[in-house]
Amino acid sequence: MAELGITLEGQMFEHLVYHFVLTYSNWETGTICYSESLESLSEGWQNAVWELGAAPVEHRTDSLSSAVNNMSNLEEFNRRYEAVMKYCGVKPQHTNPASPNENGDAEQSHHRFKRAVEQAMLLRGSRDFGDRAEYAKFLRDLFAQKNAGRRQRLAEELAVMRELPARRMESAKRERVKVDSGSLIHVEHNSYSVNSRLIGERVEARLYLDHVEVWYGQRKVEDLPRLRGRAEQASCRLSAHHRMAG
Repeated sequence: MAELGITLEGQMFEHLVYHFVLTYSNWETGTICYSESLESLSEGWQNAVWELGAAPVEHRTDSLSSAVNNMSNLEEFNRRYEAVMKYCGVKPQHTNPASPNENGDAEQSHHRFKRAVEQAMLLRGSRDFGDRAEYAKFLRDLFAQKNAGRRQRLAEELAVMRELPARRMESAKRERVKVDSGSLIHVEHNSYSVNSRLIGERVEARLYLDHVEVWYGQRKVEDLPRLRGRAEQASCRLSAHHRMAG
């Protein structure tokens, strides 16, 4: 989405959109994310099918080389991706590298979606939003407008889709890490500052699409924004109910 020049309170908002498209009706929706990670794929997929209220028989994505490169290995990526699909009873597929034509309908929908965002911002008279929530609502309204004429064909698709599980699958990646002498934990090539009382202890980091939770002794003790890129560092910002008891 970088080429569209979207800003939050005047600051450039670097992000992507996980874009979900049904190939018969062209019904679409999307989730704001920050990288081609497994967490983004899992969260975006589940947001889409829970909005639909049903799951398709198959799901096709691109080769997601960036997502694989951000993980330890291809086997781990495939295992976790297949687990998400299996949870909903869906057959996973992916295109070959550098072969967007194999997912042509979705690629064309991506192009039309970005053009629609551009036109909507021109009508709005501004590319700046007060916060992420305002921008997310702008996208939701745009998807609703685009989907308004697709209801009949969507009803045909829904009639042959699968029921969803009773609840969503957790999208987080969990890692056990040790707090170093500088009260830092190191997760996915980035560092996060935690409470100094945890120095020397092992904690569980749960990586979500946009934030990282730190759990110790069955209790969430930190909730931090997930860093983008690598070799970055974030300090803890705890609300009162997240602080460790004395």
